Amino acid sequence: MKYKPMLCALIVPLVGWTASAQTQPQGKPAQQPPTATPAKVSSGATKELPFCHKASDVIGSKVENPAGENLGKVEELVIDPQTGGIEYAVLSFGGFLGMGDKLFAIPFHLLKAPPVSEGSKLAHFTLDVDKAKLEKAPGFPKNNWPDIHAASWRSEIDKYFGVTRETAAEGAIEENKEFLLVKVSDLLGKDVYNTTDDDLGDIKEIVVDPQRSRLTYFVLSSGGFLGLGDKLFAIPWDELDIVRKENKLHTVLQIDKARLEKSPEFKEGDWVLMSDPTYVKQVYDYYHCPCYWVSNAPKGADGK
Repeated sequence: MKYKPMLCALIVPLVGWTASAQTQPQGKPAQQPPTATPAKVSSGATKELPFCHKASDVIGSKVENPAGENLGKVEELVIDPQTGGIEYAVLSFGGFLGMGDKLFAIPFHLLKAPPVSEGSKLAHFTLDVDKAKLEKAPGFPKNNWPDIHAASWRSEIDKYFGVTRETAAEGAIEENKEFLLVKVSDLLGKDVYNTTDDDLGDIKEIVVDPQRSRLTYFVLSSGGFLGLGDKLFAIPWDELDIVRKENKLHTVLQIDKARLEKSPEFKEGDWVLMSDPTYVKQVYDYYHCPCYWVSNAPKGADGK
């Protein structure tokens, strides 16, 4: 289980989010945190709050170059579940490049997501890489994925696109070391267990922060032995452990029933709240989870 520091340093006042509240549907009040009124934060910290989207919406998004020409679309996201980082977007170049028979893994931070209204579907990504470079990028057949856990696969892509990883803490690649990289589509619908192998439910959705190449939280659809009925709970990604057992992914959440029952509930009609700063802070504060979006958060492969 990952080490989890105590209360997050950044606390957001409810009254400071007038702009966010304006995006709420008419007659639908914003979610309220279950704790006492938060303290004020600096304007600099406020600007760093995450802006999120469903992973299922990111997959399938169109990718354009800066000239607005269609390059293709996002076919898959490859993540490091231990750090919560989105490492690669796997693209198909079926646009003007005409390479629709192959897939290409691109370091995710090279894709730029334009700002859209909170709760809205992601419109497209912009990829500013020369056409000739894209045409010669390492690729693979759509129906024959490589071993994405092998250090050699990751090293080849990083080297080609000039990604440097300076220290082990930042994901430095050691020769002959395997990584637990995972495709997001393999996690959607995946059963979640507690430490005694009781079935808690399944992963309904994964919510991502494209601007920081980061997983923000996942939505647990409760079920199994908990007997909570058909409910959805938003839980910070760092609370989930993913391990490989007998070459299969196993997802573990160390939480008891009483704590889960009182955690922030995520209703089907609440997708508009998924990037609302107040709601995201409510989720992170409830689990005493560190806010990755503050200035002193660990840097990724892009150095940001």
